[in-house]
Parts: sequence; structure tokens; C-alpha cells
Amino acid sequence: MRSRGWIAVTMLGLALPQATQAQQEVKITGRVVDAAGKPVVGAEVGDSWSADNGKMEPYKGATTSAEGRFTLTLQFWGRSQALLALDRDRKQGGLIVVDEKSTKKPIEIKLVPLVHVHGQFFCKELNKRPTWTNVYMMSGQARFLGCISRDAFFSFYLPPGAYKFRGYGTDIQNVTKDLTLKAQEPDLDLKTIDVPATIIARHVGKAPPAWHVTDARGVKKDVKLSAFRGKWVLLEFWGYW
Repeated sequence: MRSRGWIAVTMLGLALPQATQAQQEVKITGRVVDAAGKPVVGAEVGDSWSADNGKMEPYKGATTSAEGRFTLTLQFWGRSQALLALDRDRKQGGLIVVDEKSTKKPIEIKLVPLVHVHGQFFCKELNKRPTWTNVYMMSGQARFLGCISRDAFFSFYLPPGAYKFRGYGTDIQNVTKDLTLKAQEPDLDLKTIDVPATIIARHVGKAPPAWHVTDARGVKKDVKLSAFRGKWVLLEFWGYW
């Protein structure tokens, strides 16, 4: 009986995360309109967009009907989400931040002319462009767009508003910027962003820096790396993300 009870509790525990996940999926409805309030047909709406290679595409987005209406399923996970809508030609768009309470009623997204944001990354310390970069765009705490590049370039279109820009990549440290996109400035050229190298990238091909041992097993705490000269040494780096 104890064994059966333990199995039942275990099975119940395994089922809980799935039930919780199902509760966090919310179906929302709304419509997309132009500046005059008329419905926009064929606009795409989503909370997660890719701008790789300069092409704006939603992930699991929805397309508006002849009446400009759409239905979309979101997962909130205790935080707000940003919905970005773009027309077929990617010339007009609108963005709205929603939470679970605001989705109980149909929402409306109004499209306006977009602002082109573009630029590139370069690391002066290493005298080269990163071999891989990504840009995340956020509205408040809601992340809604990513732009991956193997040429250290980024290019995307967004409606006017206040955003948080976050860039990172191979061998470079993270860089963040507060951006305010204005309707009267349809082109925002961030030019070349100089990003500092990571501490590991700074030491590639060089002698390793002195280490500071706070705990040890099998060796003394004051051991130096030079004590292992001529021997194989494995250093494992790890962390939490």
C-alpha cells in the first residue's frame, strides 16, 4: 500500500506542471486597424518576431481576416507580453503591451508608419566584428523581437515608441540602450556600436591570469597554476542563465 501511495503521489506531482502550463495559455481576440480606424486585411500579429537577414517574420503569429480580426494564444508566465502587428508590405505597424486581465476583452492595434532601426557591432579591443550577434528588443519587460546575424549587422522596423535595446554575441559583452523612436525620424542609424570583449576573449592566445583558490581538494589552497607546468590541466567554467 505504501508503494502504491508513493506512485500515486509521484504521478500527481508529474501532472501538476502540465496543468499549470495549460492554465497559463490565454486565447485573446482583437482587430488591427489603420490610422483612419478601418480594418487591415492580412496583417500579421505576434508576441515573438524574428528580424534575421532584415526579414520580419512572427513565430506562431496570426493573420487578420477581411474584418481585420485575429485570434492568438499567449503564455504569460506571470509577466506582460508585447503584441506587434505589421501589414503585408511591412511599412506600417503597431504595438500594444497586454497582461492577462486586459485580454478578457477584444484588443485593438492601430497601425502607423514604421521606423527603420539598423546598425552594426564592432569590437575595437579585438579589432574585429563578432562572428555571431543577436539583438533583443523589449517594450517594458516584454521581449518581442530578435535579430540574429553572422555579419554583426542588425536591421528591423518598429512603430514609434520607447524600447529597450539589448545586443550580445560571440566574445563580446552585453550592451543595452534605451531607444525612443519618433514618427518624424523614420530612419534611426545606430551606426557602429563598439562593444567590449569578454574577459575570456581578451586572454585567447595569452598566458592565463593568476588564479585565486578559495577551496581545494587534493592540493593546497595557495597552489599556483605554474605548479602544473608540463602537465595537462582541465579548467571547467560554468554558471547560471
